[in-house]
Amino acid sequence: MTISNPPQPENVSPFFSGAFLPGYKVCAKFLSVLLFLIASLSLSCLSPSLKKADSNVPTQNSQEDVKSSLETDLQTMRNANFDYIYVFRRKDGGVLDGEDKKYLKANSPVATNRFILTDENKAVVAGSSYKFEPENLDNLQKRFAIENFSKTENQETPKNSNSNN
Repeated sequence: MTISNPPQPENVSPFFSGAFLPGYKVCAKFLSVLLFLIASLSLSCLSPSLKKADSNVPTQNSQEDVKSSLETDLQTMRNANFDYIYVFRRKDGGVLDGEDKKYLKANSPVATNRFILTDENKAVVAGSSYKFEPENLDNLQKRFAIENFSKTENQETPKNSNSNN
């Protein structure tokens, strides 16, 4: 007695003929519908009709945007109720690089609560509930121009903080 396999068309693999996947056609239809829905939803997210209503409003000039960004970050620090708020900028007005950020962190009090990079990466706003010691401010003044937005009157920035010395 010889066992023979059922006849199959020549160009069809037994795997896709349904012998191994009886629900192959149902699964294939489900996947194609699912892919169609995903593609439709992702394309609809790019639709101009779904953009914000104020996108047609002309943008303000970049200097006003920078000021509003800096002012927003300062207000965030005030809302967080920090007593000591400083803005640090490079003396040359350039973009803060990795070395500047490391120097700032290394020479700030350990208890400084928050740093926010702002003004197109040209300034850092630092907020703290603890006083910056004069030695910290002196070290930072060597590299940065410092603006003081602190609540308390007795905390002052070093003299000539905006000079290029």
